[in-house]
Amino acid sequence: MQQSAITYTVSDSYARIHIDNPPVNALSLSAFRDIDHCLQQAEDDESVRVVWISGGGQKAFVAGIDIKEIRAFSVDEMGAFNQVSGAALSRIGSMRKPVICSINGLALGAGFELALACDFRIASENASFGLPELSLGIIPGGGGTQRLTRLIGEARTKEVILLGRTLGAQEAQSLGLVSAVVPIDELEAQVTATVETLVKRPAVAMASAKHAIQSAFEQPLPVGLQVENEAFMRAFTSADGQEGIRAFAERRNPVFVGR
Repeated sequence: MQQSAITYTVSDSYARIHIDNPPVNALSLSAFRDIDHCLQQAEDDESVRVVWISGGGQKAFVAGIDIKEIRAFSVDEMGAFNQVSGAALSRIGSMRKPVICSINGLALGAGFELALACDFRIASENASFGLPELSLGIIPGGGGTQRLTRLIGEARTKEVILLGRTLGAQEAQSLGLVSAVVPIDELEAQVTATVETLVKRPAVAMASAKHAIQSAFEQPLPVGLQVENEAFMRAFTSADGQEGIRAFAERRNPVFVGR
């Protein structure tokens, strides 16, 4: 499927959402709608275990929203844009399936916010991250103030947003923002290897773990522990949970079926 700048493909138990809008893969309202639609397709497709989001070229993953489009927006139109983009980014967190992004260059503004919403971020050495909205007289509107603070803390987030600091790939890794940094020509292989690992993991347990981890940011500890216990029981009673336990007792590799 191809709509606007977004291509959606499924192969080998994973779905790939590819953003290709030269020169910097800026996101329009229609692109966010397409991304949200692709995410819903991936969630509904039982053959899909993992979602991979990538950007075209070697200059940018996504370097923000389409400023030429929004500069003529009314207040209501901008509000509608934020509703659509926010829904797409929030869907990533609520999905049962892990979402990984390959960051092949600039991840600025909405591009950084898209990456922050993902479960795994793998970057090329030329990648850089920033939220430069204050230079336009606005602030991040796609979760940047919230998700970045949860990942790297208040003080560092204020440096990125209030001072307009850009983070290089190595600094981003040191702050825990990215899982790995590799040369640009090795990025595809690195992400492919990670995807191949994830698709072999037990689907119910991954979904349960993702839900429980997310609750740590949203709930007091006693509530979070209850969420974890319920998630554990879902995984334990699943076919894959029972298979994993049997396989361990029988000293063999488990054969997970995704249920």
